[in-house]
Amino acid sequence: MGSSDGVLCRFVFCGAEDDEPSSVLLGPSATVAALRSAFPFEGKYHFRLQEPFGGGYVWRDLIDDTEALPSGHALVKVLQLASSPQNYSVYSSQVDAPEFEQYQHFFRAAEAPSKTSRGLNSMWKSLKATGKDHITKTGARVWETVEFTAGRYFNSQSGAEKPTAAALQNLTSAGVLCRTIFSSNNREHMDVLRRLWVSVYGDSRAVSWPDLGFPSDDPAPVLQNTPSSLWSLHALTFFADVHRSACLEMLPARPTYAFGMVGLHVGALLADLLDLPTGRFVERDEVYWRLFEDPIGLRELFCVSFHAYDAFHCQAQGSFQSAMEQTKEFLCQVLLRGPKTIEELVHHAHQVRTVVLH
Repeated sequence: MGSSDGVLCRFVFCGAEDDEPSSVLLGPSATVAALRSAFPFEGKYHFRLQEPFGGGYVWRDLIDDTEALPSGHALVKVLQLASSPQNYSVYSSQVDAPEFEQYQHFFRAAEAPSKTSRGLNSMWKSLKATGKDHITKTGARVWETVEFTAGRYFNSQSGAEKPTAAALQNLTSAGVLCRTIFSSNNREHMDVLRRLWVSVYGDSRAVSWPDLGFPSDDPAPVLQNTPSSLWSLHALTFFADVHRSACLEMLPARPTYAFGMVGLHVGALLADLLDLPTGRFVERDEVYWRLFEDPIGLRELFCVSFHAYDAFHCQAQGSFQSAMEQTKEFLCQVLLRGPKTIEELVHHAHQVRTVVLH
């Protein structure tokens, strides 16, 4: 079939790769938008195109509706994001913003704390106002964690609710990745690892995995032994792909910490806070679940957290443990504000003031 005859799009659904591919015939010079329009199922879907790579192939995300599909035929993997069509705000991947400079500005000039928090936070402010007890920085950190935990298990947060169906779908998918052990024999796992490399270094062979912050030239062993590593790898790849300018700024400027390993630990921290590996998020009433109705909400939260770690690491003068503790506190405070969209997430991240940033 030539390009003048149209494009034959064969597609398979994630999780059903062994099934016979279905197909749809599009016109000549078809675009991703044409595929989306002709796709014969109701709902919201994400498409990945199979492309040759190093003697094998990779799956590339199709995020630009104006992109032309390859002539002749194309094999597309389909991920269902929601059972019915939904309108989401513009994804950050479609916005060319100086995100690194924005985050750096926030962390270099902390703003006044918000006055919207209620419940236990009001009690905490009242206690500080009495002046009867000397409140140390350590005590403040402990209280922030207690406040977050109480909000999780005792429903002290105003407006808390259980995850919606759309959020559950995205949270469950992330939970599956958290529980899946990375395998170098799994082609899709290796595809994500290759994409991380390409997102940062392109086709360059003048660098190695240790340059990206992994302990050896073979990152597979550490990925196999780090909790929630596959989910973290997906999130880190998203960060390097969508926020590439920030990634390239951070890499050469931070020789004192292992970029890749920190990314895995930040991802594991986020997964643990949200109960992704256990699936207990189903039982929890929270104010922030709607953020994860957006298919990239979780990954954008990871990106914000990684930015936070980077700033805290600089403040802590190279202490990994201290920077990770501060990142956890930061996450708790951002989530307590109940962001419902990525725009709100970034707004709250700019508002949060932690103890160490004056």
